[in-house]
Amino acid sequence: MANELAPDQEIWVLTGEGAELTGYSHEYLEKLANKNWRLPEDDRIIKTRKRRGRYELWLPDLLHYTEEIGNGPQGPLKK
Repeated sequence: MANELAPDQEIWVLTGEGAELTGYSHEYLEKLANKNWRLPEDDRIIKTRKRRGRYELWLPDLLHYTEEIGNGPQGPLKK
């Protein structure tokens, strides 16, 4: 899916939209967005912006996170 995105196209998604696209829960993405928002912009794993009290995530970064970094929508396995 990431390969289908035009490189110059700005694609921001709300956490609810990101949850639908990735299979992660809305709550997980809210926490991830909040954590990223508190970091300096250059240190963020996912570009994040806050508009009217809601977080938006940069879709190409979110897809990279789900494919390369994250533990998957089910979260880490519990012992």
